[in-house]
Amino acid sequence: MRYQSDRPKRRFLAGVSCPKCQAMDAVVQVNVVTPEPDEYIECTECQHTEHRPDPSVISAKNHLEDQLTRDAMTTGTSGTIKFKR
Repeated sequence: MRYQSDRPKRRFLAGVSCPKCQAMDAVVQVNVVTPEPDEYIECTECQHTEHRPDPSVISAKNHLEDQLTRDAMTTGTSGTIKFKR
């Protein structure tokens, strides 16, 4: 069996800019194994950290957007706009 370190695994994400300071190629993905598994990103420039959103939150947001789209289609508020010259 291979040796598994308890230290967090850090991986640079190429081509990703920090959501806070917009620094390019400064974002690191951190995977923590112990005491409880966790994963987040961290900026090496401004130390901004951000966790992934909860899947249930993403699902609820997508459901709300789908409902708004369906409502707009049934009420006739969406469509193509033509400008007169």
